[in-house]
Amino acid sequence: MLELIALAGLLVAGLAVFAVVGVVFFVMRIVFWAVFLPFRLLFLPFRLLFLPFRLLSKLLWVPIGLTMGAFSLAAGAAIVPILLVVGAVVAVLGVIAAILALIVPAIPFILLGLMIWAIVRKKPVVAS
Repeated sequence: MLELIALAGLLVAGLAVFAVVGVVFFVMRIVFWAVFLPFRLLFLPFRLLFLPFRLLSKLLWVPIGLTMGAFSLAAGAAIVPILLVVGAVVAVLGVIAAILALIVPAIPFILLGLMIWAIVRKKPVVAS
């Protein structure tokens, strides 16, 4: 029980460290945003001037993206059956390994039982 309390304490301490680090990075992000805001406002007219070209370039990428997505979909559809077969083989091997892991330690006891059975069994009666 004490181990679980110690583990919980370590977990809380780790979360506290991550919280402090997160706050530090959050403050640095706010500082960078505040420092670079004047530059963003200064270049805003240029960004608005080139906005149609940016939108046009994004629209030109739509057919390329759709084509690449179709190729990825075809490749995924070809690989899925192979992955399913490999997964089934791994699952069967895992079941066999689990069964062997349970049976192998029992081999000495099985042999001992067979020896005792061989000693105490009754001999069959031979009809004469």
